[in-house]
Amino acid sequence: METLKHLYSSLRLPFSGLYSLFSLTLMIIATCGSSSAEPKSSQSNVRSLQLTYEIFVGGFRAGGIELRVRLGANTYELTATTRSAGLINYLVRFRSYAQTRGEIRGGQIAPISHHVNNLWTEDIRFVRMGYGEQRGADGGPAYTVIHPLQGIDERAIVPLDQRRNTIDPLSAALRSAYSSGGWGNRAPCIDSIPVFDGRRRYNLTFKNAGVETINGPYFRGEVRKCLTSLQRIVGFSKNPFLPHSKDLEGGEIWFADLVPSWPAVPVRFKTDIGLGNAFVHLTSHEVQ
Repeated sequence: METLKHLYSSLRLPFSGLYSLFSLTLMIIATCGSSSAEPKSSQSNVRSLQLTYEIFVGGFRAGGIELRVRLGANTYELTATTRSAGLINYLVRFRSYAQTRGEIRGGQIAPISHHVNNLWTEDIRFVRMGYGEQRGADGGPAYTVIHPLQGIDERAIVPLDQRRNTIDPLSAALRSAYSSGGWGNRAPCIDSIPVFDGRRRYNLTFKNAGVETINGPYFRGEVRKCLTSLQRIVGFSKNPFLPHSKDLEGGEIWFADLVPSWPAVPVRFKTDIGLGNAFVHLTSHEVQ
């Protein structure tokens, strides 16, 4: 059971959780065909986008992800629900709910709060982070509450100075959305983001791999390919099931134009989890 539990965990952890990485779909409307750094919508024009993904390992369905974004007048709220499926669900029964609220100001993503609740069979884990007045890339969390504690969880504590100038995983994914379509005078998919998720400190980097055509089981057509990588800094498990010979992990994301008046949406994600390739496919989308 521990082997299968860590196999599913390895799907989440390389990019602070697939639910957070796939929040790249939560694009800011104003970035579509514009160099504007902040959305110009009013609170009365709040829009929501619902996205459903399926996770596959070795060709077998391993879980699903439901993503939802609400954008208001310079505000955002992201929610992500992840569930195990198939044999892994029978043996492990993993559930995760994550929510982030924040502001978009001065061309920066500034989180206000970040909450995560995870359940591994009967093992409850959670993260609570709140941000003070100095929010966003120049701030970091004003407080962090986690369960279990780092000592029980066999991981190093992230020093306070390394928590500064960071944002949470879902906010990082939203900022990455800027990069996927080009942010200001930047080229598409060019960014490096400092992230603290309550336990781990790492950097997420995005690079442009050009435009191509894919012929997959769930999507066929022209896409933009972005390369992602994660640089571990501190706070990761001291006893991982899968050995890490490098300090850098990577994956590939394919974006496509699916929803009118919305920027491109990730339709496929691929990463090597150490025991083979894992794929995440978009199976449905709905503007609400």
